[in-house]
Amino acid sequence: MKYAAIMFDVVESRKYYDRYDVQNVLMGCVDYLNTIYGQGIKKKVVSSAGDEFQGLFFDLQAAFLYIKKLQLLIYPIKIRCGIGYGKIKYDVEEWTSSAFDGEAYYLARDAINAVKRKKSNVICFNTNSKYDRYLNEFCLSTQQIRLRQPQIANIIEIISDIMLPLKDSWEDISFYSWLLDNRYKLLEQEYWSMGYRRQESQEMPVINYEMLYENRNLYNAKKDDKLSFYMDEFWVRGMSTEIARIMNTSRQNIDRYIISARIKERRTRDKAIFDLLGEDIWKTI
Repeated sequence: MKYAAIMFDVVESRKYYDRYDVQNVLMGCVDYLNTIYGQGIKKKVVSSAGDEFQGLFFDLQAAFLYIKKLQLLIYPIKIRCGIGYGKIKYDVEEWTSSAFDGEAYYLARDAINAVKRKKSNVICFNTNSKYDRYLNEFCLSTQQIRLRQPQIANIIEIISDIMLPLKDSWEDISFYSWLLDNRYKLLEQEYWSMGYRRQESQEMPVINYEMLYENRNLYNAKKDDKLSFYMDEFWVRGMSTEIARIMNTSRQNIDRYIISARIKERRTRDKAIFDLLGEDIWKTI
């Protein structure tokens, strides 16, 4: 049986003068995702050495879902990730992912080394098949859209993902209150390291978490695409208005960020990758 192993590490972690804040956000998000995506995880994601992490998933879709959500949550921290798809040598229930070995891990290691050579912070797939180059081109192109995404756009995308996720899962809205408070410390560190004055840093948006919780199930019943030549936009009419209410701002302001940060385009590409990873072709590799 084949599994999907992921390995990732932090890009430019030394630019943060207080590494505790980085580790605090990373560990908190990893623990949270290990819980909400537990059904797709063979071995929980754990820290293997310092800023390096690894885990084992039952399939490629579960691995992609996990790492895409992690990238959203840990902003402004950037990670590079390798996903290997293959067999494992030993299957010992008591062992953690860091003790596992085998083809899936070798391929994941080769993938993350390839990302390091490109000096990028993208996801790199290594299934040892002809499909890798296409998957990795999709991942590279979608990551380019987010290179200069501001804090507000990132939060809009997080709210969008809660309201209309790639795959429905339980969410703890109180987690996001903790998360955004701790991410703000990282943003402050970035502003100081870049030479900005404190008064020039971005303010944290006000989010109505109760309203967000009430709205999270309104849109996740969006039907799958019918057979067509193109993907339907992974967005639902009315979401911008609800996000504006949740963030206590105008719909026009939300739409401005959605357009400038190309949020709809990013989400549609992520949905295309996720759906592709769920096709039967991976069962024959």
